[in-house]
Amino acid sequence: MKWTNLFFSGLIVWLIQLVTVDMLSINNVRPDFIVLLVLYWSILYGRFVGVVSGTLVGFVVDLTGTATFFGLSPLIYSITGYLSGSLNGTYSKLNPLYFSFFWITILCLQFLVFCAIQYQGLWVLNKQLFFGKWLGTCIYTITFAGILQLIYPLHRID
Repeated sequence: MKWTNLFFSGLIVWLIQLVTVDMLSINNVRPDFIVLLVLYWSILYGRFVGVVSGTLVGFVVDLTGTATFFGLSPLIYSITGYLSGSLNGTYSKLNPLYFSFFWITILCLQFLVFCAIQYQGLWVLNKQLFFGKWLGTCIYTITFAGILQLIYPLHRID
């Protein structure tokens, strides 16, 4: 594992997130490219690197001013890093359908935690709108993950 590769790939994804996320926003629902990076790193290197990189990248996201609640990004990215780190080396042991189901479930859980904190007032006022935001965020990011799967599949990480 080369730290320079991690640093430069993280820098590139962070810049893509900063530049393109407002253009790709649909009704305040935005794709999250950084969580995909943490997902790939965790599956490639394991839980420890996933949690550490998720926490560090989360702090960078919070310090750049793109996050509303300070500390939310490190929390959700480290949770994603930990959970997806347990998929490290399991593609050959699991059915590919189960493997895909697990990483999609991890992303949906991450967005549920994010939406529960980000849209907590919406939960009280309109539960349908809350679940619409959560489902929209999940589908939007998972769509980009699916496109990324065509370019560089997660099973090639093994």
